[in-house]
Amino acid sequence: MKKQIEILPAILEKSFSKIEKKIKQVENFVDFIQVDICDGKFVPSKTVASAGCSSSFLRLKKLTKKVGLELDMMVDLDTKIKGRFEKWLKGIEASGAERVVFHLGSTQRWDKVFRFFRTQDVLKRIEIGLAVQIQHNAKEYNKLFEKYDFDYIQFMGIEKIGYGGQELTSKVYRKIRAFRKKYPKISIQVDGGVKITNAEKLKEAGVIRLVSGSGVFRAENIKERINEFFRV
Repeated sequence: MKKQIEILPAILEKSFSKIEKKIKQVENFVDFIQVDICDGKFVPSKTVASAGCSSSFLRLKKLTKKVGLELDMMVDLDTKIKGRFEKWLKGIEASGAERVVFHLGSTQRWDKVFRFFRTQDVLKRIEIGLAVQIQHNAKEYNKLFEKYDFDYIQFMGIEKIGYGGQELTSKVYRKIRAFRKKYPKISIQVDGGVKITNAEKLKEAGVIRLVSGSGVFRAENIKERINEFFRV
């Protein structure tokens, strides 16, 4: 039986009104959405919750009552701002997210991150993913997967993260295949540049989740576009 791929509409916005509008466009057709959190430091762009305030994450929780929430944390967890590291983690907890993606290079405090999520019963349900960029060497992220129990990996399919509407780079296919060979049981998703035109090739490379912003929201018929992804 052909395994169905999972599609996660990606939302990168500066206002809650735009986030709410996009959620309503897709919440009846998918199980999960991904909301990008950008702090203006790790990536130049800024979104909602850019300062890590729990109130902002609580608003996301209220907006995602009908759909699962994945947070893509494009933030500098090791910023020198006092208490910001703890603030980020508490914010994630407040959001009620079921999945969270942290980026390679965003922190050196992985021990503390995993201690926070893996030692509290209420948080153990959260799946933790590691996002890696095109320029990252496989040795860097393989080392983290050998040491920590990440649930999945997110390959960034674009050259410049934090901005939507970019084209997928062909370099990502080789990285996906190499990782799938080394870690056959770890889930792989791709974010950035994902379109219906490259979905089949990504699936063949070993991807089980496709994260797509413009590939979903710029479609003339969003429901039909999501169904097209599911039929890949």
